[in-house]
Amino acid sequence: MKSRRTVTRALATGVCAIGLVAGMQGQAWAGTVTINAAGGAGYGTWNADPDGSIPGDAIRACDTKADGWGVETALDYDFDTVPDRIVDTRGHAAGYCSGWLGGDLKEGRTVRMYVTPVQGSSSGPSYYIDVVA
Repeated sequence: MKSRRTVTRALATGVCAIGLVAGMQGQAWAGTVTINAAGGAGYGTWNADPDGSIPGDAIRACDTKADGWGVETALDYDFDTVPDRIVDTRGHAAGYCSGWLGGDLKEGRTVRMYVTPVQGSSSGPSYYIDVVA
């Protein structure tokens, strides 16, 4: 039988983990942010500020897995689930990254970046994160 101290620690750890996740709700990320597509198909990247040849307020999609799936990265400016900017790797073999697609957004504006595995007109589940221009 577990000791009362072990049970108390386990409960405390669970409460802290829930607090951490709840605390991250609404968190927006600035700078360069990369999130993986579901199923490991690849990833999408957001770049807030220009860096050498990489434009600011830009997205790109990269396919890293030879599985028949590509990656789509999209920005939603108004949080209405309608993409305002899209890049993808459709029609390319694994190892391909789309070009950067940038555009000037108001400094400090929060937008939502979606990363979705795609295959032709089919798509898998989207992951998203809020990012800051």
